[in-house]
Amino acid sequence: MDADEAQTRMQEIQRIMERATLFTLLPGTAAVGGGLLVLAGCAVSYAMFRSFDFADILGLSFAGQAAFCVMWFAIGVCGVLLEVILTTRAAKRQQLVPATRPMRVAAFSLTPSVVVAMVLTYKFLIPLWPRAEEIQYIVPVWMMLYGTGVYTAGLFSIRPPRILGLTFLALGVVALLGFPQYGVVSAALSFGLLHIVFGLYIVRKQRQTVAQ
Repeated sequence: MDADEAQTRMQEIQRIMERATLFTLLPGTAAVGGGLLVLAGCAVSYAMFRSFDFADILGLSFAGQAAFCVMWFAIGVCGVLLEVILTTRAAKRQQLVPATRPMRVAAFSLTPSVVVAMVLTYKFLIPLWPRAEEIQYIVPVWMMLYGTGVYTAGLFSIRPPRILGLTFLALGVVALLGFPQYGVVSAALSFGLLHIVFGLYIVRKQRQTVAQ
């Protein structure tokens, strides 16, 4: 075996080990917890304006609109914190380093989509006279951008995140073109139920890996 072939094999072994590390650190439990938070938020949203259309927030008082925005902001923050805490804890338990190169690249890949989604949300929701048809775009846009970011990040990881990203992207397109007025349902099915299914799958696969 010459030096070039040995180096190539070492690089391949390193890539395999990095992917195994990423799999063991995928936040399955955090995805389930985040999905449950989203489902709770969707239930509260429906109770607030008795509609599946997020645009009906315009019918709430200013205090009600503020409470709605604070609730969803809190859900987003809790979801991120849950993922960071559980991923860090899993890394320490397995004596792994969570800030590996593929994870940093994946995080950088996801960040632009999140930033674009936040800017568009501000544009649709914050104007002096927000329009119902623009508010209806918020959930489908988040779904498509989140799906794009997760798929791109998954290119540096393993297959399940890529499948999750493509599913979000496809559901976002359907929601935008066919059912923008059912944002509560779209959010519940995607950020809620889909995250729970993904999280349970990851947890099951991790347990199978440990058992082996």
